[in-house]
Amino acid sequence: MEIQSLRYAVIGAGGISHVHLNDILAKPGVTLVGVADPADPKHWRLPAAHRAAPKFQDAEAMLRETKPDLVSICTPNKFHAPSALLAFKHGAHVACEKPMAMTVAEAEAMEAGRAAAGRLGGINFSYRNVAAFRFARELIAAGELGRILRVNTVYLQSFLGAPATPHTWRNDAALAGFGALGDLGVHMVDGVWFLTGLDYRRTVGLAQTLIPEKADAAGKLRPVTTDTNAAWLTELAGGVIATFETTQVAPGYGNFFRIEISGERGTLAVHSDHPEEIWLRAGATLTKYATWKTDIPLQKLPTDFLGRGAPTTPGAIVHAIRGEKVDYPTFADGLRAQRVLAAILDSMKTGAWQKIG
Repeated sequence: MEIQSLRYAVIGAGGISHVHLNDILAKPGVTLVGVADPADPKHWRLPAAHRAAPKFQDAEAMLRETKPDLVSICTPNKFHAPSALLAFKHGAHVACEKPMAMTVAEAEAMEAGRAAAGRLGGINFSYRNVAAFRFARELIAAGELGRILRVNTVYLQSFLGAPATPHTWRNDAALAGFGALGDLGVHMVDGVWFLTGLDYRRTVGLAQTLIPEKADAAGKLRPVTTDTNAAWLTELAGGVIATFETTQVAPGYGNFFRIEISGERGTLAVHSDHPEEIWLRAGATLTKYATWKTDIPLQKLPTDFLGRGAPTTPGAIVHAIRGEKVDYPTFADGLRAQRVLAAILDSMKTGAWQKIG
């Protein structure tokens, strides 16, 4: 069967463009026709294999001249919404970085623009690619934990607190909108929904900025205006209590993302550092008896499951554009997470629980 050829372009030539370029261009029949970024091209951070791509400092000019079928949005968060709407205006499908937008209103406009254009929109919730997360989702969906009782999620990093790392746009609320809450928390929100399928009902939370300033690459001290720490409590469908904590200033932690879920007949945990393993203790007989010695064994995933693989994000959208049946994070998923983030922020202003939806 002949593969549909696709013209592909990227808006934003920062570090995350590596992920989009390498994954999407690994699909057969996809041709890179342009990269746009307003910065001087000598400062772009494109992978070596793609540095010969046509370069533009005006995104609309690139879209008009190259007429791409698919566009990746790899800009700072402030520019996600206008860039996506521009791509839809020019008839392209969109693969966007997370969080989807700065506000719920922007995310809703992006989804409305996508629907009006009759195009697809994907969000790069990359942990959906991780085998352990996908296996846990299958196990929970099969009912092997029974009714879900509790969820605990942590995502811990250290890089922002390290003096050796420079100030970046991610530390500027005007460009990022969020700090740890948006950069990491959005993965937590989507990850819990992906694993459990339980909708978010209400939430209350706090966030802090514990590093007031950082030196930029030139050594100049600049203010950190985004949050460095956040924690929130959420009620999921069915009255399930879920707790969340995230930070970017915990020494010793690299990229520590862990979700633990307990049900009536078992407990499981997934961890970003163990992509092919899962902590699991489950089964009606095994959980019939109480235990006073904690034991949730680390299990290797079945080799047959690992061998089946899954289309990765952001590249899974290529399969969807070609009409293949594929599970990928959509703009609807991005909007769901955006509403949770907004409710957390609202709860910080009022000190009260906020309904979600």
